[in-house]
Amino acid sequence: MATVLSLAPVCVPVETPELKLDHIWIMVSPGAPERAALEKAGFQIAPTINRHDGQGTASVTAEFENGFLELMWPDSTVPLAPEYERAAEKFRQRMLWRTSGWCPIGIGLRRTSSAQGSLPFPTWSVKPGWLPAGSAIEMLTPRDDTKSPSLFIGPKELLGDEAAIVKAIHSGSPQASMYIHPNGVHRVTAMRLLSPKTYQPIEPLTYLEKLKVFDSGQNDEWLVELTFDNGQKRKTADLRPQLPLVVRY
Repeated sequence: MATVLSLAPVCVPVETPELKLDHIWIMVSPGAPERAALEKAGFQIAPTINRHDGQGTASVTAEFENGFLELMWPDSTVPLAPEYERAAEKFRQRMLWRTSGWCPIGIGLRRTSSAQGSLPFPTWSVKPGWLPAGSAIEMLTPRDDTKSPSLFIGPKELLGDEAAIVKAIHSGSPQASMYIHPNGVHRVTAMRLLSPKTYQPIEPLTYLEKLKVFDSGQNDEWLVELTFDNGQKRKTADLRPQLPLVVRY
């Protein structure tokens, strides 16, 4: 009598993108006077003012080995393309977060492998004029959402080369001076996003938390907690009320 083998169905894994934190932006007042709070906490601000042509915004950054913190504001001297007028109003409302109720925080992600699998929720793309030709920002926050942080995946053309940055720092390159901070921080090692108790997290946010891109919690208002170098110096700087930011290093 022949033996009948029962074969279990073969499960083909679905390719999913591997994501990690790339940078964080916070909407601030024109010209970023809030940068003084960062400088007082021992962070060096990069010398270049970034102009986002077509998007109508400008920014300054504090650069680290594996990412950066960006202070961004609507700037009337930066060209605004007609198709981005709605986006410009969103940026303005985020800048006025204390009275508008909007979230002032954006979380930029990067893909860490060649996996280009689709996410388990709808996304959409923007291609402002300041981006390199052929590249786009993939937006995870729904287009009409006015309460959530801006969650997005940056194009590979804009991602920093961590190995090259570390090499430049160790070689003493003058171009690497912006990565040297008076407080001695080097790398972002953890992030926690605190949301108002009345906020209902959207699917993209809970998905990123499950991927361990960042942790989340609740607070009276929006707040980012950044940890550098695993908090080895056991120091904390609370940058409120100028910025919704607490840093540990």
